[in-house]
Amino acid sequence: MARIGILTCSNCTQETNCAAVVCLGDLRKRRGFFERDKDEEHLDLIGIINCAGCPTLAAPEKILKRVRALAEYRLDALHFSFCVTALCPFLRNYERVIRKAYPELELVFGTHVPKDREEFRAGIRELLCQTIARPQEMNDMIRGRLRKPGDDK
Repeated sequence: MARIGILTCSNCTQETNCAAVVCLGDLRKRRGFFERDKDEEHLDLIGIINCAGCPTLAAPEKILKRVRALAEYRLDALHFSFCVTALCPFLRNYERVIRKAYPELELVFGTHVPKDREEFRAGIRELLCQTIARPQEMNDMIRGRLRKPGDDK
């Protein structure tokens, strides 16, 4: 049995209301970066945490506090969600401090694999910077129903 955790992007989870449904779907189906565990009889999802948001000088302490919440439960691997690997400018800093504090913990850089990384990045930018009357959410992007500015008039 592999005991895993998922680290998601705070901007995506807090600002776009992403519930990690695609990450969890690929975990259940052993697709994307979970395919590496296809021979495991059982994957035990210990928990999902999100980063502390685009951090300040306290970033190392904040990320370690969150990782500790999972690591205390005999975590084997921590998956950085696709949104973290595609968007986070602090990814390598997070990797460095986590590896130092938890050298035995395997870090996996991904969960699911979207069709187009740059399209995903553009979609997230649109979601985070939107000024339309009814803000859209991650589910709108997942289901392919993003509106363009001016479409809500």
